[in-house]
Amino acid sequence: MDKLEKKRRTQYGAKPGKKLAIFVDDINMPAKETYGAQPPIELLRLFIDRKGLFKREDWSWFDIEDTTVVAAAAPPTGGRSVITPRFTTHFNMFCVPNPTPGTLGKIFGDILKGFLKNGFVEQV
Repeated sequence: MDKLEKKRRTQYGAKPGKKLAIFVDDINMPAKETYGAQPPIELLRLFIDRKGLFKREDWSWFDIEDTTVVAAAAPPTGGRSVITPRFTTHFNMFCVPNPTPGTLGKIFGDILKGFLKNGFVEQV
């Protein structure tokens, strides 16, 4: 709520001319409850489906505009659960394979070379 501005009585959103992205890491971490639901994910689904939430003080509804949700998840192993299809239909999903050691060396080597060029002598 800190990043949202009140636009009308029940409408909040990003600052004029801006968009707000909400990033959720490890989206599949919430444990399932007794009946198989994941309450934090259900709250996010409500937000995405209805474009708003309820205020906790008086349970009144408020609309949220100019926002998008970006999420990241790891494969469902260990403490991670499978996310329901009702929730994943709201996202474009893609899989990023683990990088090889050569790829990591190239990425971080180029970053280090660029950093060392600024103000360091060639011997360093």
